[in-house]
Amino acid sequence: MLRDPRHITALAFAGFGLLYMVVNAASMIDQRRALGQPIPVWQAWVLEGTSFVAWLVMVPVIVMIAARLAPRPPWIAALGHAIGCGVLSLAHTAIMAGLRITAFGLAGLDYGPGGSWLGQAVFEARKDVITYVSILAIYLLARRLIAVSAARLPEVVGATPLIELRDGSRLVMLRPDEIDWVSAAGNYVELHGSFGSELARRTMADIEATLAPHGFVRVHRSRLVRRAAIAAIETRQSGDFDMMMRSGVAISGSRRFRHNLHEGSQP
Repeated sequence: MLRDPRHITALAFAGFGLLYMVVNAASMIDQRRALGQPIPVWQAWVLEGTSFVAWLVMVPVIVMIAARLAPRPPWIAALGHAIGCGVLSLAHTAIMAGLRITAFGLAGLDYGPGGSWLGQAVFEARKDVITYVSILAIYLLARRLIAVSAARLPEVVGATPLIELRDGSRLVMLRPDEIDWVSAAGNYVELHGSFGSELARRTMADIEATLAPHGFVRVHRSRLVRRAAIAAIETRQSGDFDMMMRSGVAISGSRRFRHNLHEGSQP
């Protein structure tokens, strides 16, 4: 069973995208024939296939952007996705054009967009917005469903859930109750607890989705804590707060995430 939203997104887009490509190619062949302007079958498949392949290459990039923007305020996330969509639309057009030029060149033909390259980019951009939003929606929905599913899974008596942390060839297995808090560290996250600290190449959004069912909440843009590991909370005049962990470590939190500590039972 797939448990990684990145894999689900890639497979879903590959499936729907392939179907969309086949339908569009077949429709193009039929329409051109009906208009008395038949197109070689291979050209129709190249025109539609190159667009599909170009987007398939960029699915991991969209997923990465979505994961990095997930903890940001909504307006920053929206701005980031708008910029990302514009950049990836240009990349999609460039990759697609390169593949088409190569394919037509192998057949001894010249490929041109039938107008200016700028016009082609604008034409593609209108469709690319829909594709970008669709891929983003699939990823966010997959993340949400996995988190809800994990939260509803019945606990097996005697079974201890384990969190897998991979960094290259190294694999560390930790129980959720061994982890007290998590902090962002560039392209890594750092987990802290009685074991000391461990680095793992994962995003904060990803590790938050994994740990949320085990009582972890976000208290800062770059920090998660296990609520049961908090011994005391002191609120500052600004609304920000300091937490004293049962381990004796002091951690600060942002007032924007203060409400997370009041959800459910008190630590």
